[in-house]
Amino acid sequence: MGHELNRNNRIPLILATIVAVTVLATFWATREPLGSPLERQGRERWDLNEEQRKIIKQLTEDMMRKGASRDEINGALDAKFREWGIKPFTLPPLGDIELFYTAKTVVSSINVTLVVILLFTYTDIYRKTKSEFTIGLIIFSTVLLLYSLASNPTMQWVFGFRAFGLGPFAMLPDVFTCIALSVLLYLSIRY
Repeated sequence: MGHELNRNNRIPLILATIVAVTVLATFWATREPLGSPLERQGRERWDLNEEQRKIIKQLTEDMMRKGASRDEINGALDAKFREWGIKPFTLPPLGDIELFYTAKTVVSSINVTLVVILLFTYTDIYRKTKSEFTIGLIIFSTVLLLYSLASNPTMQWVFGFRAFGLGPFAMLPDVFTCIALSVLLYLSIRY
């Protein structure tokens, strides 16, 4: 009876943990887009000096006031970068960084949480059964944990990398992984 009560308490605790991680990841990811603003990208990515940053900012603002299209602004910025001997760039699609990378951060943070819970569950099962199959599940969970950590934009941001331009493909692999981990966790707790 005590074991059943313990099992019944696990599910609300797991759900509360996932909700907490979701809220924290959402807060962190929406605080500042993970792709960082173009002004800072210019400083970090292309090592622009203060004068060059001002020129880019002024050029962009002037063209936007005149009603220039995104392609026209891109063309003018490309020309300015070529003039300075910097490899031209393409701006990410509007909303790409804000929406898809925020979603990717939240989903991959949930994945990390699910894998850690799975790892603890399999370790507990191994302590009770000493099954070799459970060792395989522990190794599998550890590899999934490494994958989840490496694919998390938060971790990529910590190491100084910025990604943009993938659209929904930035987050789809993590959504599928989340579904698979949820099923695996459900089966591990249920049986």
